[in-house]
Amino acid sequence: MTPYEMGRISAFLIKHRKLEDRQEKRGLQREEKDLAGILKEASIDEVRDLEEILSGQGFLLVVLNGYEVAGIGPGSRVYLLARRSDRPSTLLDSGRLVERMDPSGGRATVAKIWFTQIWLTHLDLLYTQRDRGPHERNKWIDASFTRNILEQAVREHINGYVRRLNPSELLSSEVYDVLTAEKGGDISRYTKRFLDLMCEGGLLEERGDSVYRQSLLSAVEMKENYDRTLAPLMIESTDGSEAVPLATLGQPLLTQVDSVEVEGGDR
Repeated sequence: MTPYEMGRISAFLIKHRKLEDRQEKRGLQREEKDLAGILKEASIDEVRDLEEILSGQGFLLVVLNGYEVAGIGPGSRVYLLARRSDRPSTLLDSGRLVERMDPSGGRATVAKIWFTQIWLTHLDLLYTQRDRGPHERNKWIDASFTRNILEQAVREHINGYVRRLNPSELLSSEVYDVLTAEKGGDISRYTKRFLDLMCEGGLLEERGDSVYRQSLLSAVEMKENYDRTLAPLMIESTDGSEAVPLATLGQPLLTQVDSVEVEGGDR
């Protein structure tokens, strides 16, 4: 693998976050076929060099085959570019998230709050309600929900949990103010923007009829990053006797908005 070829592969992975080497070539672009062939013939040292380059940019190269995970055909491989939680990529920023979540106003705080809350709620649908652990990567292929179900879950969380909080007992919380200012149609609009952004980022796949399935990339990132990102919140939220809905893990944002960084939303 030449430096030029390594550069092409890096650029493709950063753009698409996934590169497939399938026995069945139908549906693959010519560039993807060519790059998969180069990676397949690369030496161990060349792959390590590629991994070091991508690691320095804040990514982890994960290589999977059909023996390791469901949904990959026999004799095929999938190369995934997962984000590193311990080294945020300088290639990813919140600008696109703000632009897509709040296109008219460009309000960064509002955009991040809505994205984070819907993101936690969608994880609740993919994991907690399926009695699925964050490290159960192989169950990605059956993890799906509809847009209406996600909207309803967000609405129930805001009306059944957030609105019942006592504002006088909270610290100065923009999160509470933003979510309780919701005017009926806001949930539908923000949910649609969230789903579009997640599909563009390769973290969800639209299956038709407003059905969305978790992508393998999303399942891999959850498995790789859960212990460093969400696990500390889970430890604080439960004694281990029962699963806590991931949607409620936004509680620290309601009381510590100045010290908690919104993350997990950029592509």
